[in-house]
Amino acid sequence: MQVYNYFLDESICYTKEKPDISMREEDVANLVELAEYCGHELVNEKIRYQDDTLWEKSVEAEVSLADWLYGRKGKGSEDARRLFLEIIDKRFEPIEVDLPYPNAIYISLGEFENAVSNETEYIEKRREKLTQCQNPEEYEDFMKSCFINCIFAKGIVSEMKYIDDFPAHTEEITKNLGVLNDEAIDLYEKYCDNLKEAMNILSAKLLECSADPKHKEKLNFTFAYEEQVNGENQARTKRINCSPHLKLIRRDSNLRIYFWWCDSDVGKGEKVLVGRIGRHPY
Repeated sequence: MQVYNYFLDESICYTKEKPDISMREEDVANLVELAEYCGHELVNEKIRYQDDTLWEKSVEAEVSLADWLYGRKGKGSEDARRLFLEIIDKRFEPIEVDLPYPNAIYISLGEFENAVSNETEYIEKRREKLTQCQNPEEYEDFMKSCFINCIFAKGIVSEMKYIDDFPAHTEEITKNLGVLNDEAIDLYEKYCDNLKEAMNILSAKLLECSADPKHKEKLNFTFAYEEQVNGENQARTKRINCSPHLKLIRRDSNLRIYFWWCDSDVGKGEKVLVGRIGRHPY
C-alpha cells in the first residue's frame, strides 16, 4: 500500500480566534512532531504540498507565509519560524496536482476539517488505512510503518497467509498490534517482576492475553538485528521465545499474536517483539 501525505495549505490561514502565529505555536510544535514521524526510517515519507499556493497563504492580516518565514514580518517567535522552515526543508515536497489526492492522509496546521494535526491523530489515520489492506503481503509490508515500536520475526507473513478471510480480520489484528506497540514496553518496565499482572492489563483492554508454558519449546521465532563489531554493523539473528499471546476473534480461536516484551539485542530493549500472527504453531 502507498499512502500519500498531503498538507492542506488553507489550514495555515489566520482566523478570528487565532489572528497570528504567536497564538499557534503549539500547532507548529504538533506539526513538527507529526513530520518527524513521517521521517522515521520505517516510514520515510514526505509531506506533499501545493508549491504554487502555499507561500501566498496569509498567516495573519497582510502577511503571507513567505513574508513571515523569509521577510521576518508579523508575529511569532524565531523558534516557530526555525521549526517551520526546518520541516519544510526536510520533510515537505512540492507537487502540482489537483485534489482529491489518491489514498491521502490530509495534514493540517491545527485542527481542520477532515485532516490530522498531530502525531497521535496521524498514527490513528495510518492504522485505519492499514485495515483496508486486502491480503497478508500488502498488510505485512505496510504494518511496519504503523507500529514503529515493534519488531516482527523473519518470515512472519508466511503464517499470515493461512488466516481465513484475511480482510475480515485486519481491524482486529491492527487493534491488538496497536496496543502492543503503544503500551507493552511501559507495562514491562512497570511489571517486569510480575508479568502476569502486565498480561492481565492487556486482557482488560483486549480479548485476552496469556502465556503458554506447556508449548514453550515450540514458540521460538527468529529475529534479525545488527551488532557493532570493530566499528561496523554486522547482521545477526536471534531465536527468541514468544510464549505470551493475544487471542483474537474468540478465546478458543486459532488466530493469535505471539510476542515477547523486549530484548537487549533485538531492538536494544526498546521494541516489542512480535513472533507470529496466525495459528497455533503446534
